[in-house]
Amino acid sequence: MLNDPVVNDPQNPLVSIFIFKYNGKYLKQCLDTILDQNIISNIEILYVDDVSTDGAWEIVLKYLQDYPNLITVLRNKISNGAIDNYLHLMKGKYYITLTQEDAFLPEYFSKCIVAMESDPLLGFDKVKKRRTSIVLQPPFNVKPVLQNNLRQIHGKPLVSITIHNFNYGRFLRQCLDSVFAQTYENIEVCFSDNGSTDNSWEIALEFYDRNPGKMFIVRNRKNFGADANVLNNLMNFSGKYFMLLCSDDVLAPDFVAKCVETLEAHPTAGYAMVHRAIIDEYSNVTEEPPFYNTSCLIPGPEQAAVYMLAAVNPCISQVLYRTNCTYGKSSPGSLSARWYGTRILDFNLCCEYDMIYLKEPLLLHRLHANNDSSMASENLIEVIAPYILQHQLSETASIYNLEKAAGRLSQAIDKLGSLCLRYSVRSLCTKNETAAKRYFYLSLALSPQVVENPVHSVLENYWRGDADDRRRILDALAKEDNLATRSVSYDPPPGSIPLEAVWS
Repeated sequence: MLNDPVVNDPQNPLVSIFIFKYNGKYLKQCLDTILDQNIISNIEILYVDDVSTDGAWEIVLKYLQDYPNLITVLRNKISNGAIDNYLHLMKGKYYITLTQEDAFLPEYFSKCIVAMESDPLLGFDKVKKRRTSIVLQPPFNVKPVLQNNLRQIHGKPLVSITIHNFNYGRFLRQCLDSVFAQTYENIEVCFSDNGSTDNSWEIALEFYDRNPGKMFIVRNRKNFGADANVLNNLMNFSGKYFMLLCSDDVLAPDFVAKCVETLEAHPTAGYAMVHRAIIDEYSNVTEEPPFYNTSCLIPGPEQAAVYMLAAVNPCISQVLYRTNCTYGKSSPGSLSARWYGTRILDFNLCCEYDMIYLKEPLLLHRLHANNDSSMASENLIEVIAPYILQHQLSETASIYNLEKAAGRLSQAIDKLGSLCLRYSVRSLCTKNETAAKRYFYLSLALSPQVVENPVHSVLENYWRGDADDRRRILDALAKEDNLATRSVSYDPPPGSIPLEAVWS
């Protein structure tokens, strides 16, 4: 049996075996030949199913059960013959393409690879060197393949809901149920699983079968990181509008309908953002006040200025984007982009487009111990990444001559110092004194004048007090409005236009 693939082995380079549009009658024989040989020992198998009806998909799923770390599988929602759409899945230095009834010839392919190792300019009909430029292209800089026959149903544009998942099977069914319960009918779902070891893939297959022509699914053979998982979907969606839905979140039935209707009515807007409610791992729902106290169309430069001081939306699932506005608007590769890539996207969009805010809680955002929000809080990313991010946003604002946003940098840094105090209190409320103390001292490093904040003095007394003092101080802090959690809504920025309920 072949060992798990090794991506970086200079003595034995990884070879991707790409199987596409293969005749189901011969697929088992092809897979057995690949798996039973040891001439090319460092391999991964990439199987792309183009909505086959000859049993090929069912065959490869059986092999996937035995070789989950060796085989990446993808199944389209409709037939799509563009091979280039799938080359980003490859991790090998070389790839072998097998289509129709091609035989796997290990001796011949091995000789081709040996020759290509000696002469990098060599290429063969079935064996090629992978172009590294296609791997992990920046999200949002990839233009999707727009399938014109699917873009309109009864005059309604296609909406792509992309869902990236890793081991969230316990929440995934509720998420997908909410997607397919949308009152808006013209949707497609692009689902990517990052090598989950729970029942996530089985759930995805179930929904794929129940919703023919509506769902694209892919499973990476292992967890290749968040960017790779998101890219699987962004390379293949087709909608005029799209959203990045976390697989532990839940949509209200009219989420898509209300966002699309307002975006269609306001073509100057690059995206629509909805309010959220909180849902925990036991499905208990907690309401919170909306960020803005009215639904409105907000001028982009004014919203950019707000972004310098506040995130506005804590969850990426709160936003529906107008696809053609997002090209080239992301900034991948930095620490801030790993945790706040969509905040960079949203800010960049506001430099050129307006934004729609809907105050209704059309999303249930799941908070639990294993999600990104909890991990960011634990390791101080909630402040450290925004510190880097605010410098980047200020620089971008200067390029667009947005003086109001660019001029808020020092104010933004001071606010991060005060934000550390809030996170310190929040950590104490969750009995995490280590994180609370780290946030407390970080506040001083970011903004020395934070000592003038009354909360700083209270926290200083907390660390000096005994157990009874700490309990009394914490009880008082937890009850203080807008400290442990935000308890107020704000007026929209200047120039905002209140939205009439266009759906009523």
